[in-house]
Amino acid sequence: MMLRADLDHLPSSVREELRHVTAILFEAFSETAKGRLSQQYRAGRILSLLLHGPHSEMAWEQVESGAAYHLLAIVNHPRLARSERDWRMVHDRLRRAWEFGEITRPVRLTVQSLEQINNALIDGIPHFVSIAEKGVALYQTAGFRLPSPRRLPARERSVRSAAEFIHWHMRGCDFLLGAAFYRDRGNAPMAALLLHQACEYFYQCVLWSVRLHGPRTHALDDLREAAEALDVRLRGVWPRDTRFERRAFGCIRRAYVEARYGRSYRISPEELAWAFGRVEMLREHVVWTCADHQASLVSDIPAPMLPPPVVRMATTTAPMAVRRATTRQRPSKIARRAVPSRFRWNRLFPVRDFRHSGWSAHWGERTSIAVIALCLFLAGAETAVWHARSADFTRRVRSEPADPSAVLDFDVRANTVLGAVGDIANRAGYRIEANEDIWAVRWTGSYRAKATTFDAVADILYGSGLCPAIRGDTITVRYCDKNRPPMVATLEYPAPAEGTVDLQVP
Repeated sequence: MMLRADLDHLPSSVREELRHVTAILFEAFSETAKGRLSQQYRAGRILSLLLHGPHSEMAWEQVESGAAYHLLAIVNHPRLARSERDWRMVHDRLRRAWEFGEITRPVRLTVQSLEQINNALIDGIPHFVSIAEKGVALYQTAGFRLPSPRRLPARERSVRSAAEFIHWHMRGCDFLLGAAFYRDRGNAPMAALLLHQACEYFYQCVLWSVRLHGPRTHALDDLREAAEALDVRLRGVWPRDTRFERRAFGCIRRAYVEARYGRSYRISPEELAWAFGRVEMLREHVVWTCADHQASLVSDIPAPMLPPPVVRMATTTAPMAVRRATTRQRPSKIARRAVPSRFRWNRLFPVRDFRHSGWSAHWGERTSIAVIALCLFLAGAETAVWHARSADFTRRVRSEPADPSAVLDFDVRANTVLGAVGDIANRAGYRIEANEDIWAVRWTGSYRAKATTFDAVADILYGSGLCPAIRGDTITVRYCDKNRPPMVATLEYPAPAEGTVDLQVP
């Protein structure tokens, strides 16, 4: 899909300031990448810079005074977007430009890789779908495109939103209980640190429940601003009118670093008590916000349509065959027999009498019961055979860690690389140790072979950029080349009748 590139809804002074912000960002990024030796930094590029938020969605008259610019930088390498340390100089340069009056508004910068953006649009994450549809491209390389976003059904979005709410809100309440414990024991710095964590999780609860995405940051300023943009009722949780209110929030905001590493962190009992009440109020407001969002999603889900009621026809004027029908027959059968037949049957053949007699319904019911019983018998027999084979296989598998050269006879079917490797490791008696990024590498197919443990794992990892290593009772899976991300490979193992295995890597 093509991105918007027009800024006509903004005044000329704001457009010039956005161009200046873009120039500052690219200048700081080039200074960061200068002198780096690794390949991902030397080949690192900003593919697109998008303006999203109120400045791209609303007219200039509707934007609040002092609202920050929200920018999304899309880079070409995942590791370039993963490390916050690499963008620290860029954030500091933009912050100093705002503090020294070089620009009139602060800048909130988010960095994502092109792979992450494409996956988010395909998965239908509402936050990135809104950016792709309403964002404005301040810069983009020639030929830059994004895939068409997918719209999540209301039912699926409601289920995922409820799961995110349970995850974040439950942990936020746990941090709040920990803060109360340390407050009662007189440990104010530790209570302030846990209050910071509770606030962070409550704000992330709102962001992940509504947008199914939240920034990976511990800055309460950014989280509070992003959550308050989704629900204006959250602005009353942390008032900013008096100096005491601003100082108390600053003590909680600084506690994540200063209370953890510093020795001179101080917070008064009055500030701690007031902040504790604010966090409890935040917990209640988060529940209201997420409940309202769930209600809006449920209202979009169509109500299930019930089947129309079965109309029972009167049988007082029915033929004699209907009167002889048993009460166990369905009303549809009775109504069908009450209608005279359009065909004229030969009286010499007793077929019509048998069809309209009670024996027809009797044998029809018995036949259906017999078919169902036969299906259940076959299913039970197949299950028994499967359990017998499984028991026979488990007797052959060694419980102790096997030798890497030991020959295994197995059949593997899995959806991920880690799942297939883990199946082989479990059957050979090994434990598996792998990086969580390996879950991103998909593997579909089956593997029916008689091979050693190491060869089987190496065949499954072939083409994915991952390498195995067996030490003791552990199979370790790591990247073969740490400077190159793993490739997505689909492996197929058709097994012909003669018993050979054909490996294909499309």
